[in-house]
Amino acid sequence: MIMASAQRPRLLLFDVPTGPRPGWYLPRLCAEYDLHIMWLLSGDTAKDRARAAQFEQWCGHTTMRSQETASEELTAYAEVWRPEGVLGFGEMAIGPMHTAAHRLGLPANAPWSIPALRNKQEQRRLLAEAGLPTPRFASVRSLSELRAAVASVGLPAILKPKAGVGSMATFRVDDSADSADLAGLWTAACASYADDPRGGSAADFLLEEFLVGVSPHTDDRYGAYASVESLVQEGVVQHLAVTDKFPLSPGFRENGGIMPSVLPGTVTDSLLECAAQAIKAMGITDSGVHTEIMFTEDGPRVIEVNSRIGGGVTEMLHYCCGYDSVLARAAIATGRPAPPFTPPVRSTGYFLPQAPQGATALTKAPSVAELLALPPVAEAELAYAVGDRPLWQQGTPGGTVARLVGVADSAGPLLELYDQLKPGRLLDYASAPGGAEG
Repeated sequence: MIMASAQRPRLLLFDVPTGPRPGWYLPRLCAEYDLHIMWLLSGDTAKDRARAAQFEQWCGHTTMRSQETASEELTAYAEVWRPEGVLGFGEMAIGPMHTAAHRLGLPANAPWSIPALRNKQEQRRLLAEAGLPTPRFASVRSLSELRAAVASVGLPAILKPKAGVGSMATFRVDDSADSADLAGLWTAACASYADDPRGGSAADFLLEEFLVGVSPHTDDRYGAYASVESLVQEGVVQHLAVTDKFPLSPGFRENGGIMPSVLPGTVTDSLLECAAQAIKAMGITDSGVHTEIMFTEDGPRVIEVNSRIGGGVTEMLHYCCGYDSVLARAAIATGRPAPPFTPPVRSTGYFLPQAPQGATALTKAPSVAELLALPPVAEAELAYAVGDRPLWQQGTPGGTVARLVGVADSAGPLLELYDQLKPGRLLDYASAPGGAEG
């Protein structure tokens, strides 16, 4: 463990399973800060022991009681330990982190913005009040409310949890849906939400007008949406990059994307302006930001704003331009100047190949060593072994069969890797008996 030093500022970090891995952020943060980690046990004894051992190599750590009490526990610890900042990377860390930091008088987003960071209905309300074009939406907490929402929002639409993450329990409602279809859909949505470890028994959904994407790309290996990665410090927005996204898999599951964008500057400029307006509307003042934007016939439309850097973006920024967004976010959390940004000099891709919907077993997969031997691949890990049945019902995280980062001099080799990761090539699947079909 790196010993505490009076010369290094203290930083309190709320660790959650999403975001950059401890093996990535620990050596970077512990070289600059006296770090203490607070974290939640997963219930998997072996994984929890391994995680604790990893923390103990670098810094002190404390386990917490629950997600619901996280902001109070962070605040109580900080009142004694006196850190100069509170930090967190993943979706579940954002609310407690900013709540605790604000209570302590440390850099944080505006208090009124915090509910909207997890609640999609509140987020839509703030965006609409700021004059940004938003899809029609309605709250849904019962089958009768779903039927009323369909009448007001129209079809096609998307039904998703207000506090959802990673495409959890997200369903398209087609324009042909009748009363019986809505009843079956509501039952399936509630069951999916209750069965997901990130969900719960209290159904609280949002029905939202379906945004029809119109891709500006000529290559159909790109999707009709993109993301903007930004840093905000004391209300000043610095955009880092635009990520071109791969098409979504059924269930709105993400497959990753490529940075920097290959789109012309006129298109990316419109994305940057849209993201800047959304960040201001959300009250984000001190944070990394990941803004997802759909291309439509009427121009760019905000899908959602996340007060964090997007999944895989930390690694992508490192490989394409040598930028350390971990240290940048720590600087923002402690009120220090963020490191200057250097523009991308290479292309990098983040790949999350998704298993098909249905009762599917993985029948073919290369080893990690074989993946790392592919020319563009810089990092690789497998989430499932041959014979396993990916949990596609749990959205993007559950359906992800492997996670890879690729680096190349242009987007071409990365698009070829995307093709290789489609079913039937490096990875393959077969129907397995039992289980729910999609």
